[in-house]
Amino acid sequence: MLAFKQTRDTQSSTYQDSLMIRRLVFIEEQNVPEDIEIDENEAACLHVVAYQNDKAVATARLYQLDDKSFKVQRVAVLAEERGKHYGNHLLLALEQAGKELGGERFILGAQSYAIPFYEKLGYVINSDEYLEAGISHYDMEKRL
Repeated sequence: MLAFKQTRDTQSSTYQDSLMIRRLVFIEEQNVPEDIEIDENEAACLHVVAYQNDKAVATARLYQLDDKSFKVQRVAVLAEERGKHYGNHLLLALEQAGKELGGERFILGAQSYAIPFYEKLGYVINSDEYLEAGISHYDMEKRL
């Protein structure tokens, strides 16, 4: 059964699990520079990690923009765990956490290949294509 832990504590084991997944997915797989991946907003974000049988399998973070708006960032699922709908459950858990904090609007920068995934969850494209860390992205938004 998938379980979720969340933290704002950058010294916690949950945060360390989040970083482990992000390093494997973004830094090693996608060659994103570490100084871009791990940024000055780490302590300001709510980090959510999904665990399957006590193994950290997926992560994302939520950055509050204003009273009702949140930015979904750093969504990652371990390569060997993809295709099991963990990302789907993770995003729903992240949105619920944001909703409990008063969130009504969620935005994100989606890598082009992931757009169909986010569209199935109700996100819509609201920008032109742009490059971030050399990777094609589009901004997307969802209102609850």
